[in-house]
Amino acid sequence: MSVAWESPVLGRVTIELRDLAEDIAADLGLLSAPVLEVVRLHLEALDSALAMDAPELLGDQLRWQHFRLESAGATFGPAEVALAVRTHLQPYLDEAGLAAVTEMQNAAAVLGESGALTDALVELEGPAQAYLQAALEGRRDEAIGIIRDAMLDDVDVSEIMLGILQPAQLELGRLWERGEISIAHEHYTTAITQLSLSLLYPRLLLNRTLLGRSLVATSVGTEAHEIGIRMISDLMEQAGWRTTYLGADVPHDDVVEQVAQHRADVLAVSATMAGHIRSVRDLIVALRADPRCQRVRVLVGGRPFTINPRLARDVGADGWAPGAREAIEICRTWGEERVRAG
Repeated sequence: MSVAWESPVLGRVTIELRDLAEDIAADLGLLSAPVLEVVRLHLEALDSALAMDAPELLGDQLRWQHFRLESAGATFGPAEVALAVRTHLQPYLDEAGLAAVTEMQNAAAVLGESGALTDALVELEGPAQAYLQAALEGRRDEAIGIIRDAMLDDVDVSEIMLGILQPAQLELGRLWERGEISIAHEHYTTAITQLSLSLLYPRLLLNRTLLGRSLVATSVGTEAHEIGIRMISDLMEQAGWRTTYLGADVPHDDVVEQVAQHRADVLAVSATMAGHIRSVRDLIVALRADPRCQRVRVLVGGRPFTINPRLARDVGADGWAPGAREAIEICRTWGEERVRAG
């Protein structure tokens, strides 16, 4: 699927983003899948950063591109990618536009190198460490066995999710960013985590008190990182809410229709890539335009909002959460407010 340009600065560019990425990667001398991905994500993040006036969005991409390029065997780094991007954009931009691109890239590079955007290191221990190690080594049954053992020991579902699966997934993402594991490793481990969540689901329904509240959860665009938003949906189910988890890449009109049909109190939206911020904003605009959804509150989360919380307001959300625990607490607070308001 092609991506149209969003920012006014790049709005004059007549070539599709993906086509431009291929041209740039070819000129860099390594038209491989990892390099093409780095260039594409650089362009998407640059476009979003310019549109939202948020250099953090591009800086976050630059933070890990060095490792991705190194693991791909590239002889160039992020600085060369940035220069190649400017060179290929130059024919489409006037002097002011090119200056805006250069300024944004420079500001993002400073942020990316400063360490300000780096997550705190996840210290895995006990079951979380054993789970991730087994998954990365392809020992699926052993990884699933760790989750089953926790269930047999009557560990609460929320603690299994947030104490084992969530930190394991966070560390998985860090390892991928640094080029220490392959996409195959990441996909395989995530599939095991999805299976683990399915095993846990029946436990969510035991001894719960229905509260008469409803939540619809989704990830925008072609987001592959759905674990966090699915955990929020499952844990809100445990808390007594009716939840509808839609997954990723659902047309905006269909999401709005689900929100209306289920009379949802909250729409929870996740985005992990800078280039998907516009999609979050467009979804919220579509929701607000439907008279059936006037009282629905929107909660957003994901990496872009964590590095720049202002983006939640800019896309029209009612709130944002840095993690599952915070998201659950916000939803509970909103539910209580709705009860008091009648």
